[in-house]
Amino acid sequence: MEEVILMSEKRFLSKIDFTLLSVVVLMVIFGVVMIGSAGGWEVNTEHFSIGPIMTRQLLGFVLGLIIALVITFMSRELLRFLSVPAYIGMLSLLVLVLLIGTGTGDTGETTDVRRWLPLFGGFNIQPSEFSKFLMIVALARFCDLRAENMNKPFTLLLYLALMGIPVLLVMMEPDLSTSVVMLCIGAAILFVSGLDWKYILVAVAVVGLMVVIVLADAYAPNGPKLLNDYQATRIWAFFDPQSYAQDYAYQTLRSQYAISSGGLQGVGLFNSSGLVPVPMTDFLFGILGEELGFIGCSCMLGLLIILIGRILWIAKKSDELYGKLICIGVATWIAMQSFIHIGVTTAVLPNTGLPLPFMSYGLSSLVSNMAAIGLVMHVYAGIQNKTAKYKYI
Repeated sequence: MEEVILMSEKRFLSKIDFTLLSVVVLMVIFGVVMIGSAGGWEVNTEHFSIGPIMTRQLLGFVLGLIIALVITFMSRELLRFLSVPAYIGMLSLLVLVLLIGTGTGDTGETTDVRRWLPLFGGFNIQPSEFSKFLMIVALARFCDLRAENMNKPFTLLLYLALMGIPVLLVMMEPDLSTSVVMLCIGAAILFVSGLDWKYILVAVAVVGLMVVIVLADAYAPNGPKLLNDYQATRIWAFFDPQSYAQDYAYQTLRSQYAISSGGLQGVGLFNSSGLVPVPMTDFLFGILGEELGFIGCSCMLGLLIILIGRILWIAKKSDELYGKLICIGVATWIAMQSFIHIGVTTAVLPNTGLPLPFMSYGLSSLVSNMAAIGLVMHVYAGIQNKTAKYKYI
């Protein structure tokens, strides 16, 4: 009896990818330390309180971990069945935020955009963050069902419509950077599902044309027609930052100065000069570069590369298209969002706001990131199930 129990426990634990989970936990710890160093710690030894910011971040991790484990052990049939409700739920949340959403996020700052839905107890959720997770579930299932017909015009147009509707809703908030990440996720899933090269070349040409149109619109003599005024100004500030040093290029320039001042080893934790704006969210990499220097940035990038590499390894090991598409979607999400975040803080890209996955402060961001890891571990568990079956045949 004891041997049966031990064998069951062993098979249960074998379904959890502890390598992947360990890297994620290290990144979360890394993020918690940096958030605390940026001002998130409010330790009160008398009441055993660490402050609301850190409490929310730790709550997000615990909640996200529970969701990840639930998804890991969910049956493949149930996950596939939930693809349609996931898509409907995603659209419902995105429409709802446009109707009753607010501009007040987890940091308490209020903006003139509509990106958050207020909940009880002062908590907010950001539907666009969860939309990336839900979109992967829905689009991966769509491609899995129609794998042999993906290059047929009708199927391709239907896929583009399913991908485009949530992207357009996110753009209406407006949230251009998140919509770009969602487009990249959709494009990666479509590519891996077996898209013909002629369509890929057309897509590259369309993207190039869109970039030209956006730049032309930003510099139009009578003002932009496609872009919002602030979006056009951010493009101007990217090409001529010194002319916008006190407004639109202010955050990026200060982040650059902070990173350069960090040097090799950084100025040390809790020794920030205060140069970096919004250091806990959109410019976390800036505070990391200042306080931990090149070494700290390299360690963070190393963890990120290991994480993405592990997800791609699981995608390669999976013999099901559905599993491969899920992993590719999650890997693209993490890679693109990290690239944009780091690119903005180092002035490689125009200023925009995106959290660094698993590290930046934000309840919605962390929970959705952890849920995405749950999807990857679900694929890993499927691989382990098949391996176990072969052992006992």
